[in-house]
Amino acid sequence: MAHRNNKRVRLRRATWWCRVTGTGALATGTVTALNLLFPAKDGPLLGDSSVLYAILTALFTALWWAGAALAPPLAAPPLPHSTGFVPVPAQLPRRRLTRATLTPSLFMAVLPLVVVRTIGAHAGPLEPVMPLLIAVAALLSLLLLRAWVSGLTGGSAHSGPAELRRDAAAGEVAARRVRVGPAVWVGEGDGRWSASRRLMVVAEDRQIALRTPNEESPQFPWLDLESAAVLEGREGWLCWAAAGGSWGDPVEQMGAALVTDDGYVVWGSTDRHVAEAAYAPEHSHPTAPRSVRRAPRASLYRPDVHGYALAMAAATLLALVLAERGVGPDALSWCLALVGGFTGVRGVYGYTQRLADRPGPGWAPPESGGRRGRRGPGRTPADRS
Repeated sequence: MAHRNNKRVRLRRATWWCRVTGTGALATGTVTALNLLFPAKDGPLLGDSSVLYAILTALFTALWWAGAALAPPLAAPPLPHSTGFVPVPAQLPRRRLTRATLTPSLFMAVLPLVVVRTIGAHAGPLEPVMPLLIAVAALLSLLLLRAWVSGLTGGSAHSGPAELRRDAAAGEVAARRVRVGPAVWVGEGDGRWSASRRLMVVAEDRQIALRTPNEESPQFPWLDLESAAVLEGREGWLCWAAAGGSWGDPVEQMGAALVTDDGYVVWGSTDRHVAEAAYAPEHSHPTAPRSVRRAPRASLYRPDVHGYALAMAAATLLALVLAERGVGPDALSWCLALVGGFTGVRGVYGYTQRLADRPGPGWAPPESGGRRGRRGPGRTPADRS
């Protein structure tokens, strides 16, 4: 119990302050990078738009960091008293999405051009080869931009939430009664973010791992499950789309929604064989009008990850702005531009690696959470799936 309480204290509530200042920092940081594509004419330091946007980015970031560090803990909603049978809801809320990581991805897409154009502003003896360098940088940026656009569209729609929401509204879904177990960090170390995090739910005959849909999406992978740890111990329905639709598609993961009896919804996906086993006549359930809402929103701030990322971002912007201003010989501007390119790439990859390799708030290693929640609602110990 002590470990569970400590785990919950580490989760912090998402606040409007962090959303506003965080969005401002991401937006002004992106504008700074885009301004660096077009080196400014010589003029006063504070008249350079890149410098002004960099200062504004630093201000927003400091305000966001302070707000995130001081945000109140996310407490678990009180467990409700049993009220008898609760139906599967006919109206499910949409997934909670974020594309915050797409801004660093966009920065990566323009970074090759930023570095080359910054060097070009002080080319000197490199002037003859600049057209070739710009062409190579443009090709690389186009390839990275293609990946960014793919993330912007949200990835594959196979077995997605839209199908389940449509079937629920139509009156019937596949569903099983479950009890919410621990949020477990598996730590597989294969570099796929959501592959190392599971919300365990327990049915009558098995323990099921609920993951985030679209595992390969550059969106934050745990956003739907970010606050799932505070729902531990609740009972409810684990729902899949009815037969037909994308059930025939060759996918490994099937979209699912966890709906607790007190009305909280968490979107995710399960292994395909778990969903197929659930589709049997006894697991086909009608839906009924019922008020539900998404699980409480937790802050995405992680001191062990964001400290590193912000330091690398600051080094990148500082190096590129100094290179643009030409604070010394041309060779110094080249070196600063290359340093900015290196720290930018290292920062983005280091940031994503830390997200993948460390549990983060609310996630328990399997040694501390593996045995809790094994009993299904009113049943004997469950087998693992």
